[in-house]
Parts: sequence; structure tokens; C-alpha cells
Amino acid sequence: MRFATALAAIALLAATGWPPAAAAPLHRYRVDVAESLDRLKVRACFDGTAPAYLMAGTSGAATYVEQFSFPRGSAGSMPRADRIGLGNLAEGACIDYSVRLDAARGGVQSGGPESRWVGRDLLTSIGDWLWRPPPGSGEIEITFALPPGVKVSTPWRPVAGKEDQPAYLPGATPAEWPGVVAFGRFAVRDIAAAGATLHVAMLDGPPAAEQARIERWIASAARNVATLRGRFPVDSLQVIVSPIARGKGPVPWAYVARGGGPAVHLFINPAHSDAEFVRDWSATHEMAHLFLPYVAPRDVWLAEGVPTYLQNLLMARGGAIEEREAWSRMIVGMQRGAKVGAGLTLAEASGRAGIGGIYQRVYWGGAGLMLEADLRLREQTGGTQSLDTALEGIARCCLGQERRWPAAELLEQMDRATGTTVFTDLARERLDVTAFPDFQSQLVRAGITVSGGEVVLDDSAPLAGERRAMARPLP
Repeated sequence: MRFATALAAIALLAATGWPPAAAAPLHRYRVDVAESLDRLKVRACFDGTAPAYLMAGTSGAATYVEQFSFPRGSAGSMPRADRIGLGNLAEGACIDYSVRLDAARGGVQSGGPESRWVGRDLLTSIGDWLWRPPPGSGEIEITFALPPGVKVSTPWRPVAGKEDQPAYLPGATPAEWPGVVAFGRFAVRDIAAAGATLHVAMLDGPPAAEQARIERWIASAARNVATLRGRFPVDSLQVIVSPIARGKGPVPWAYVARGGGPAVHLFINPAHSDAEFVRDWSATHEMAHLFLPYVAPRDVWLAEGVPTYLQNLLMARGGAIEEREAWSRMIVGMQRGAKVGAGLTLAEASGRAGIGGIYQRVYWGGAGLMLEADLRLREQTGGTQSLDTALEGIARCCLGQERRWPAAELLEQMDRATGTTVFTDLARERLDVTAFPDFQSQLVRAGITVSGGEVVLDDSAPLAGERRAMARPLP
């Protein structure tokens, strides 16, 4: 009887969650930013037992370290590559280190996040200076001590702090995921758009009038993106805007980052007009990346194919361009993609996307698959399922998981969300063939043809109703 009572008591404790699980350690960092912005002094204090080592997100981080200081009697040493052993630190111990960032000044940024001067402001790659505990070692809270007039922009979740000492929780994204933190005398403006807050930092101090029009453009792009699900795909977004005087169009270059939280970095040429910015696809494209979680690099055809397909349709839904122009842009893009990378399958081209213009085949080849999937879904289900509902399913299952997703897993989830096998079927049919997706026959069935260089929309075509729905916002 006593044994049965004990078992019952144990079961009750398990069911009620008592005793409560120990709270995960919260390690506290303080980052003192020098007046010059490129020198950071960091004190890391560990909650309870210190982790065995710290890690940085970039392989070159050790070259920026000026000094690591450990408590007397500990066995820590200077870092090598992207790791540093902490030795035998006592519970609750602190370490100090300082870095001087060798930030680029000239040339053009050619990849993702990097440490670079933008006028008098400093953009930093988080992995260049943040040495953090390995996964499973607890969370960290980072407080910045800023010089007078200096602000900080991060992708992290803010917590209570003073104006000159803001505090953040970097979260659980892996250390090697790229992201940026910016320091400077810029303003960080919060824009409420479609259920989300966009934290916008405009580097190198644009005039107030220019800042206002850029804010309007960013908000309009967010509204374009929100037409797919009725709200923006994430709750909070870091937006970095950097001026650039070279390149084509209002936005010569842009990228999305995931380290610490979702972020979009837009390089803009302010010389272009308001109308040119509103009609530019770049911000809508980058924000549309957020409908998917972080996709494995080998599957760039999916990571880029979805936003490339959506960018112009979302602009049409948002009223930035007409439906006819959306299809015209898509046709031109598909034709451009079909001209490069001949003889490569879409899977092979994805592995060579950084070579020459092959990225065009990857982006637009992936878009061609999404076009076919969208039309096939709408036709098979009488319009009840579409790429929209597939991405709604991805939002429910997968956006909160901090890992890289293979395309195969995401396609299975999209099939599950729509109750079909459309995505996995198309991947099996199209990924390993060298022919570019037959977008023309898809468009003809939707009533989209070209005559005399102009797009003609035929409302009597078999899938004309589906075509119209694709360019309309949700009710």
C-alpha cells in the first residue's frame, strides 16, 4: 500500500510539474562602446558554473581580440580560431575582453553581414566580436554602455534598460548564423506595419525629409508582404538602411539575415524618386524571405524561388504596380533565367549559384516551380488551397524552430498543410532535369500571353480566375 501511495505521489508530482525545473542560467554581458565606435570592452559574468568555453560566429574573430582577462588562478588562454577555453572558473566568475574591429572603409560590400563603416556609423558582424556560451549553456543578456548621442541597432529582443544603456536578449539562434549590430549617431525609428514592428536604422544621417520618405517606402513594402497572410510574417524586424552611390536602381543590393532574429539590410541610392522606390521590388523580395525559415544553403532554389515568385504578385496585391505589370516582370525574369546555366539541373545550379549569372537560373527556376505549384493547387482544390495556404502551414509548424531546414522537409510540410502532394511531386519531376521550367504553358493556361511586346490578359482562359486571385489581396 505504501509503495502504491508513493507511486501515486510521484505521478502527481510529474503531472503537476513539481518540483519546478531549475531555471536556465542567464549570463550577463556588459559591452562598453568607445567614442571611436570600433573598440568594444566586454565583461561577461556567468550565472552559476561557467561554460567550458566561449565561441564566436566568425572564424576571424580571434584576430580582433586585443586582450582576454581571467580571474587569478583560472586556466583560461587567448582564443584560437572561433573558440576559447575558460578553464577552471569559480561559480559566478566574470571575464573581460576587448576587441578592435578592423572595419572596411572602401569598396563595396560583397557578401552578407560584415564589419564596415557606413559614413560615420559602424556596422558590425555580430560574430566578429561576441564570444558567447555554446548551445545548452543558458541564455545571455547584453547591456550596451553607449557614448553620448550614440545609438545601437540590433536584431535582438529588448528588455528593460536605460536610454544610454539598452539591454537585449540575443536568443537561441546559432552563433554562426550571420547578423549585424550597428553603432552610430543615427535614429532608430519603430514603424508599426501589418501587425509587426519594424525597427529601422538609417545609417550615415539622412536629412529628415529623406528619412520620412524612406520610412513610407519600407512601410509600403511591409504592407505588400502582409497581403499574403493578412499580417506580416514575423512580429519584429531589424531594418538597416545604408546609402550607396553606385549600382542600378533605387536598391542596388539587399540581403536578409537571421542571426539573433530576422533582419533586412537595404543598400539604397537616395538620388532616385519616391515613385521609383515604391515600384522597386527589392524590399518586398527580402521581406518575403521571412515566409520561410532558414533554408539549407544547398537548397537555395527554394529559399530564393519563393520570394522571387512572390515579389511582383505581392506588389500587385498591395497596389504598387498593376497586375499586367506583375506578369510582365515575371515573364522577363523567367526568360532571363532560362538563358543561363544551360545543361544544369536546378539542383546542380543551386550548388553553383555564386558563379557568374547562374543565380538567375536558380532564382527564376525556383520561381517557375512555385508558379506551377500555385496554379496546380488552385486548380486541383477549386481555389481552396494555394501557395498562400502552404506558407500559412509553414508559419504554424516551422518558423519558430532555430535550425536550417532542408527543402525536402519544407515541401513535405507544405503538402501536409494543403492536403496534397503537389510540392513533393513537382520536386521529383523538375529538380533533376536540365530543362528550365515550362513557365510559358503555365501562363497560357492562366490567360497570360505576349503580343507585340505587351502582355495580354485573357479572362476566358481555363485558369483565368486562378490568375486573378493570385494578384488580389486576401478578403
